[in-house]
Amino acid sequence: MKCPNCKSEIDKVNINIQTDIAQCNKCDNIFKISDNIEDYIDDGFNINNPPDGAWYKSDFNKTIIGASTRSPIAFFLVPFMLIWSGGSIGGIYGTQLISGKFDLFQSLFGIPFLIGSIIFWSIALMAIWGKVELTLDSKGGKIFTGIGSIGSVKSFLWSDIEKIKEKQANIRYPGSQGSAIVLEGKKRISFGTGIKEERRYYLLRAIKSQVIKNRWK
Repeated sequence: MKCPNCKSEIDKVNINIQTDIAQCNKCDNIFKISDNIEDYIDDGFNINNPPDGAWYKSDFNKTIIGASTRSPIAFFLVPFMLIWSGGSIGGIYGTQLISGKFDLFQSLFGIPFLIGSIIFWSIALMAIWGKVELTLDSKGGKIFTGIGSIGSVKSFLWSDIEKIKEKQANIRYPGSQGSAIVLEGKKRISFGTGIKEERRYYLLRAIKSQVIKNRWK
């Protein structure tokens, strides 16, 4: 194990797996073992035992790990959005369609409500059918967030990643679980804010275990 600060070898007596802490005997830097990919040590994590709502598949060429974003918040969001969309969008644009008359001011006034409806309906649908799925190979991986085959994809190379950690999300929204998984290095990739804590923790550990298993740097 090497110090993330000065890159010196860490003496075994300065490594405490139980507390997840190590200290460099040369520069006295104290750091969390699990925050550093190259220093992470597996402590018995079983990738083959995902929690409810998470999954793991592997073959010779790639590994797929993922988790559902299903959440009880959907029971609140769906009725709320039906009222929101019906009242605001229907009232602003529906009346124009029924009367056959276009009102520029009213249409412009309704744009924020239209944007809000799109955003919150996306969150509501993710809380019902959404997922986060990572496809990993020896070079890097892709992170898919969406519903079915519709969603966003973020790609990365292991050579560009220095740390994998969990961090408090900067933006909170209905259905958000408060934290995200973050890949840091040449670029920063954040994902998983809609995943329940147990599933998100499994994904975090699963990614790190694959780094160790394949010695991806």
